[in-house]
Amino acid sequence: MIVTVLLVIHSLLAVLLLGALTHQTIGVWRLKPLTKVEFFVRLANVRATSYTNTILALYLLVMIGGGIIYPTYVLDIKSSLTDARMLSAIGAFEIKEHFAVIGLALLPSYWYFWQRTGKEHTLLSLLVWWNFLVGHILNNIKGMI
Repeated sequence: MIVTVLLVIHSLLAVLLLGALTHQTIGVWRLKPLTKVEFFVRLANVRATSYTNTILALYLLVMIGGGIIYPTYVLDIKSSLTDARMLSAIGAFEIKEHFAVIGLALLPSYWYFWQRTGKEHTLLSLLVWWNFLVGHILNNIKGMI
């Protein structure tokens, strides 16, 4: 029961992180100031640098939460995937683990460049999107096994 609660909290924090990074990326990618008052205009008209510290904190919280529930994954889910011969799902999660550590290593440069220059690390956004999708799909696969 506690692992399920931790997984839900981990997932909610991951959604917040994904949303903040995506919002920041869209804010940087706009080519010119938008003047219309529409949903997408408001989405793009943000001060992208204001998300930096929140993204840092969320990334660390998601990593800590993932580290707490990781032993349960190895003992329960990974063994079920191995028994079902779903080696591509295991491989995708292995890549997810590596991307999470690469993202963690990018955090200092991410913070530095956002604070100093306002330049964005698109790589961090891509890593978080990959990790979110793989985690979500593996969670769904476990429910089907």
